[in-house]
Amino acid sequence: MHFLSVTWLTWMMATVSLYWLTPLAWRFRLLVAITAVFLLVYAPLSAAILTALTIFTYVLSRTPSLSGYRTLAIGSVIIAIVGFYKVQVSGNSIHSVFEQGLIPLGLSYYSFRCLHYLLERYKGAFHSATFEEFLSYLFFLPTIVVGPIHRFGQFQQDYHRTRWDAELLSEGMERILYGYVKIAFLGNFLVNARFGNYIQGIDSQQVVLIAYLEMVRGGFSLYFQFSGFADIAIGFSRLLGFRVMENFNWPYLQKNISDYWRCWHISLTSWCRDYVYTSVVSLTRSPALGAIATLLVIGLWHEISLRYLAWGLYHGLGIVFWQQFQRVKTFLPKIQGTVTRKLVDATSILITVHFVWFGLIIARQPDFTSVLEVWSILLTGWW
Repeated sequence: MHFLSVTWLTWMMATVSLYWLTPLAWRFRLLVAITAVFLLVYAPLSAAILTALTIFTYVLSRTPSLSGYRTLAIGSVIIAIVGFYKVQVSGNSIHSVFEQGLIPLGLSYYSFRCLHYLLERYKGAFHSATFEEFLSYLFFLPTIVVGPIHRFGQFQQDYHRTRWDAELLSEGMERILYGYVKIAFLGNFLVNARFGNYIQGIDSQQVVLIAYLEMVRGGFSLYFQFSGFADIAIGFSRLLGFRVMENFNWPYLQKNISDYWRCWHISLTSWCRDYVYTSVVSLTRSPALGAIATLLVIGLWHEISLRYLAWGLYHGLGIVFWQQFQRVKTFLPKIQGTVTRKLVDATSILITVHFVWFGLIIARQPDFTSVLEVWSILLTGWW
């Protein structure tokens, strides 16, 4: 199921229409039913896993005081299920992963929602959550395919105060339009088609230039596609009266790698910051270990493989370097003048985005030898 398909548009329009025509008492049950039918039609295995995880997580975490041992046991089962499927995608391209159905649709997202709910219950939150609320939270069609990993607390609030809101509907349609423009026009047409054709027309002897432009094309294509999907999901949610969290905030315009990770895939990175970074730092008192552990988890969330471990370590070390730079930054001369400051900011943005794009090569090449070959071309081929 692709967001550009007429089929998905039909599901969205039908869902929104039926949702608002249904009496309030049955509205959320209808939404759960529509999501269940959608999964049964396009991903029956995912429907079975989501149903099992929903019951398993809610029932076993429904105690006045959730112990650490029980939390660990429930969380381990959820992680084991995700890990089982993530291992299978190792070495496959992103297209083959979806075409062959190697990962059940939405598993990466609803499993982390289950973990979020479980960990917050362990902290003492959501005592009053009903099964219908939790069921509606997980069987929420707008975010079932590509996220974001929205939080239960905000969802619960919207669940109880949802109403027909013309402003929210307008925002939703606007976001969906933005999403389609990003995916279809900016991503598919300009970046992949036109820019891709331009690269193919370059003299094959210009190896360095071709490698560099392909790296740039890949970086922009990923951003426009992924952020476009997020816009559509966010817009769809608003058409139903829900404000799910933002997932991107101009990440390619950030001046350092730490800010980049606060603005890229925000629902995942904030999740890992809340539950991985904070835990590691509280145990070790080391922000460096916290950063590395967080990025390793983000890497493994994408795929359990050596290449994504290396990709996560690459970014983790990048953040550690930035942390250390912050310590010596105070000893450097202060930047004077508006023009100088703008030049420094522009240079920082270029360095950060190229660091990110170089890292994408790790995730996209089939082995480390190929990664080193591409890096060698880009770093030494100019002279």
